[in-house]
Amino acid sequence: MSTQFDSEALYDKPHSVDLAQVMMVFQYFMLVSVSVGVGPRVFNWFKDETENVPLLSDIEGAIEIGSGYPIAAVVPALVIYTVPYVMVVLALGLGRKWARAAAVVIVPLNVIIGMTAVVRTYGEVFALIVAPLWIFIGLCVLGGLAARSARRWFRQGGWEPWYVRYEIDQIQGMRPRPRPRRRPRIAHDPNEADAD
Repeated sequence: MSTQFDSEALYDKPHSVDLAQVMMVFQYFMLVSVSVGVGPRVFNWFKDETENVPLLSDIEGAIEIGSGYPIAAVVPALVIYTVPYVMVVLALGLGRKWARAAAVVIVPLNVIIGMTAVVRTYGEVFALIVAPLWIFIGLCVLGGLAARSARRWFRQGGWEPWYVRYEIDQIQGMRPRPRPRRRPRIAHDPNEADAD
């Protein structure tokens, strides 16, 4: 059952769509960091720098961290993946239905790829620790896209189709209102003032 509220134009992008976009960007950088293996590479560099520090080198030797995927394979894949990913995130803000459908497919896929990369890089124990974060971010995106305001945003096709209606509303709001009619002024007779 549609209400008057549902028929009104959304002139501003809903916060639920903003949430989905921000979380998708955050998820992308998480995916890049574990795929490239930023953590292990930094850790191994730090380990090389502190190999002569007695206590620290012992602690670092006890920590088992694997390696990320080979850079030669990851970088081309990320370049190919980044362009459509950015297009989807931007198109969500424009209210494109295809972008919403693509996000619903991409986000769970990111969770699976990301968790696989975490297991490979940091091991299963660490993967269990960060799994709730990956799932939470995925649910934020899907929840934001499923929100009532987001559904209205995508149903109306974003802001663009309502541009003309918005302009008409603005023009109607700026129309000059009819001025009240003035009373005719009675001419003042200077002789009356002299008589007083």
